[in-house]
Amino acid sequence: MNLSEHADHTEKVVGIRAEDIHKWIDGFFDLEGFDSFLRRGKVGGFNPYGHRQYRHCIEALDDALKEFEGKYTPEQIRLVFETHLKDDYDGYLPVQKDFEDGNFKEKYHENDDVPLADRILNKAELDEYFKGKFYTAKRKRRESSFNFKFWLGISLPTIAAVILFVSSIFVFIVPQFKENLLDQKRLMIRELTATASSAIQHYVEKAAMNEMSLAEAQSQAAFAIKALRYGEEGKDYFWITDERPRMVMHPYRSDLKGVDLTSYQDPKNGSNTNPFVESVRLVEQSNEGYLEYFWQWKDDPDRLTPKLSYVRGIPEWDWIIGTGVYIDDVDLEIENLTRKILFTFAYITLGLIALLLYILRQSLRIERNRLQAESGLIEAKERYRTLVEASSEGYVLELEGEHVYSNLAFQRLLGYSEDESLSREIWSSVIPDLAINQDARSRLKDVFLGKTVRGEFEAHARKRNGESIELLMRVSRIFFSEKNGHVISLRPITRNATAMPSMLMNNANPLSNQSAVDFLQAIRISESEGHIIRLLNALPAYVDRQIRQGDSTTRIRDMIAQAYNETVKRYIELALHESESPPVPFGFLSLGSAARREMTLFSDQDNALVFADDAAGELEQNRKYFLNLANRICSKLDQSGFPFCQGGIMAANPKWCLSLSEWKKNVSEKFENATVESLLEVNIFLDFNQIYGEQSLSESLRNYMFQQSKSLNVFLKNYALSYSRCKVPLNAFGNLKTKQKDGVEYLDLKDCITPIVVFARIYALKHQVEVPSTLDRLESLQKIGVIDRNSCQEISDIFSFFWQLRFNNQLRDHNELQRIDDTLNVKDLSDSQRRTCRKMLSSLAVYQARVSYDFLGVDPQLID
Repeated sequence: MNLSEHADHTEKVVGIRAEDIHKWIDGFFDLEGFDSFLRRGKVGGFNPYGHRQYRHCIEALDDALKEFEGKYTPEQIRLVFETHLKDDYDGYLPVQKDFEDGNFKEKYHENDDVPLADRILNKAELDEYFKGKFYTAKRKRRESSFNFKFWLGISLPTIAAVILFVSSIFVFIVPQFKENLLDQKRLMIRELTATASSAIQHYVEKAAMNEMSLAEAQSQAAFAIKALRYGEEGKDYFWITDERPRMVMHPYRSDLKGVDLTSYQDPKNGSNTNPFVESVRLVEQSNEGYLEYFWQWKDDPDRLTPKLSYVRGIPEWDWIIGTGVYIDDVDLEIENLTRKILFTFAYITLGLIALLLYILRQSLRIERNRLQAESGLIEAKERYRTLVEASSEGYVLELEGEHVYSNLAFQRLLGYSEDESLSREIWSSVIPDLAINQDARSRLKDVFLGKTVRGEFEAHARKRNGESIELLMRVSRIFFSEKNGHVISLRPITRNATAMPSMLMNNANPLSNQSAVDFLQAIRISESEGHIIRLLNALPAYVDRQIRQGDSTTRIRDMIAQAYNETVKRYIELALHESESPPVPFGFLSLGSAARREMTLFSDQDNALVFADDAAGELEQNRKYFLNLANRICSKLDQSGFPFCQGGIMAANPKWCLSLSEWKKNVSEKFENATVESLLEVNIFLDFNQIYGEQSLSESLRNYMFQQSKSLNVFLKNYALSYSRCKVPLNAFGNLKTKQKDGVEYLDLKDCITPIVVFARIYALKHQVEVPSTLDRLESLQKIGVIDRNSCQEISDIFSFFWQLRFNNQLRDHNELQRIDDTLNVKDLSDSQRRTCRKMLSSLAVYQARVSYDFLGVDPQLID
């Protein structure tokens, strides 16, 4: 529905049009709205960067209430908002998670031009489809046949339309064209006659004033009119008669002078028409008028042609003056026009015949394809059913709180029959009421209450025979035949706490045997985004092979970073190739671990975009272009295995897509107003590197940041104070300080790495070291004498040790289908590894203390 239709409906339902609310719902949301989303809408896996999609969910109601507070009542805003969404989504109120679902997007956003009946199954089909009972007949091939009605149905309307069109030309257009030509001639002779009449009137006035005799005045007036000529050849003339009628003057028929014309006959029409008697009648009625008759062609008495004349009376002398034009040229023009129309009609007829033959041929092909597609759909449904049955994962389809289908793997895994598996009651037995199962039971409860549930979770399940089994369960939201539901899949979990990472992909993958140079070159020359995604699917296998071959962590990090950078570059190149040129130069920046070249295979994306200032003042128009570009790039990165940043630190966020002057203003404000609590956002931006675009933009921004020396000192003190409060994970006795979750002790490896990253960053900022990588910063600080060689080597070793420990732990979690994060079960550490961790963290505490001394001048133990 368009905005006007939405407003019409809400006016009928709510009593107000509220077009501004409808426009807000369908428009881009601004910076404040995005911040509001980040505060309330951080949902794993949800893509918040399809801007319109965000406002098309019930979570955006709070923003609408805030936006239009005071203009409408809260109840009016709620009703308008919900009515708009229900109009767009068939009475359903979407939530944010719905836009992650492929079925939902296909139904409401990707197939708007496909009839609803062609996109969904009917109720009978839905009830029988999953049990394989709907299509029982064998596939039949049928030849399409076209009967006489089919031919008429296509050809008759087209032929009738052409005939009506041509007929309308001859009935309306051609006569109107002829009348227009005649009107032009009528106007011309009327104006000419008026001019000649004025000349005679001059002599009438002279005679009336006795300046000359009547006879002399009439003689001179007739002589003056006789000499008048006009037309292309100068042969068109005027004549004068009196009201008997009797010819007073005719320049080409002197034989008629003084002759009584009462009995004059039209040479063509005989006694039926006397133009001179008709002239007298017109003058007696209205002193003027038009008449048509036949007359000799100008000065050629042997040629008679139709003529249109205009006459006007001179009442003082009882004269009638007239002139006329020949109208045979009008008939010639009409004849030419008719001839052209007939030729055109002939061509149209030939084209129509060819077009009809083509349409009939295409219709035959379409009908055959439809029959083949119908047979293929029947076969495809059976194939999909076979695939689901053959899957090693168990599947249950739930629609509106009821089990509709369960596959054989589900029944075998848990030991239930098909009829038993279709009962909701089995879940109370399958997922017993244990503390570790509270999350799983809560999610399943929400599923059957019709709430939106997605994601992976673990459960300690019990089979029908009482045997325990650990399951990894996944719930996906679906929209099936106008019904809301979920697919619940489950697979058994196998754990190996001490196993090192194994191959993540089959060695048969051709990319696993390529060099790093070949792998990156393949990304650079990819012709499609889909090809890049397939290449990156092989990246874990390649990295795993390099680990097995003993590559250093530095080379592994560089490989991942280069793959990410080349992917971003190629995505931008492909996007720009398919769109309009950028309105101004721009630069795409990587932030955080991506800029520092410290990503793992499972790092999310942090990026930003800077574009040049526009002298024309098209700031918002330019931002809209780059937001669209960034939205495409970030979405493709997410599909490539670099997930969306749940903190919203991406170029697709209006907050991170700014002009150069806006970035500089932002930097100044962040430095000048920095507090310990607001450093998180600044923290990520201090590490940036330009991947693509105009390099001078990022250089200008970096130089500007270093130039803020006055506010920089205050910022560094706040930064150091924040850093000193982040203790390394060691307790008072020098042992590892762990956290607990679900009865498991774990070490947060990010707490071990972050102090090193911040140590290098704060000194690099103070000494204006431009490189973003942590190890490169340490090396640069050693070269300028900020730290000595031994300290540089020690800190670098600590960083590499914990980065590799984190990387290996993530790979192991991935292999075992566990949630990937930075937590490490301390039981997975050997005694030697624990000792190494304690030793390195103790050393790291020393360097953390140095920051407190250098920037705060106090002992870190005295800081709260």
